[in-house]
Amino acid sequence: MGLPGLLCLAVLAASSFSKAQEEEITPVVSIAYKVLEVFPKGRRVLITCHAPQAPPPITYSLCGTKNIEVAKKVVKTHEPASFNLNITLKSSPDLLTYFCRAATTSGAHVDSARLQMYWELWSKPVSELRANFTLRDRGSGPRVEISCQVSSGSPPITYSLVGKDGQVHLQQRPRHGQPANFSILPSQTSDWFQCQAANSVNVQHSALTLVPPGHDQKMEDWQGPLESPIFALLPYRSTHRLSEEELGVFRIGNGEVRRCKAAAM
Repeated sequence: MGLPGLLCLAVLAASSFSKAQEEEITPVVSIAYKVLEVFPKGRRVLITCHAPQAPPPITYSLCGTKNIEVAKKVVKTHEPASFNLNITLKSSPDLLTYFCRAATTSGAHVDSARLQMYWELWSKPVSELRANFTLRDRGSGPRVEISCQVSSGSPPITYSLVGKDGQVHLQQRPRHGQPANFSILPSQTSDWFQCQAANSVNVQHSALTLVPPGHDQKMEDWQGPLESPIFALLPYRSTHRLSEEELGVFRIGNGEVRRCKAAAM
């Protein structure tokens, strides 16, 4: 093949690569929100729009129902655009739909997915409640620190530390998106506790967790950094002698694993 033919193939190959590259970097716009403040019938929300693959400057528009533009911002870098809104509860969920639109200087624009704020802020059940029980000693003696948080759910969310008998020992309503943090002293006997998360839609509980006793004659078992989480043990019902396999296990701060009988109920 002669030189002109080779040049032609090279140009075609470069052209094909350029088109493929264009297809790969088609801008995508994301939309996200963060609740800043909760009111009885309203929420103050920060909505963020971001098209990291689009060439700046980028004009971001926050649009509402029927494509009505709510706010606009021009960003000259690859940073996202943020919009601070006060959203009030409307009679129809459709009136609380928002999306982002990103437009470049070429005139091309792309829209994000729709964000249904009514379902996010007023009618989303709490889900995936996580509870972490940790024994720590910060110098004044061992304490059990508990962290409770759901992955999603409409605010406000109330967290409670609940005993096996259903008694609420502590309660918090942290800022949306933040965990509830409880701290208790180990009691004279082993106790079962669980986290509870509740909003206007539903209630969810974590598994029961056994908190070992903290009376003086056993306190030496808990000396050390005491930074390891206490393993969750489920209630055990028994009318016969417990076998080796039926013994509960918990971990203490120095990494040693100790066995204790699960409470027969």
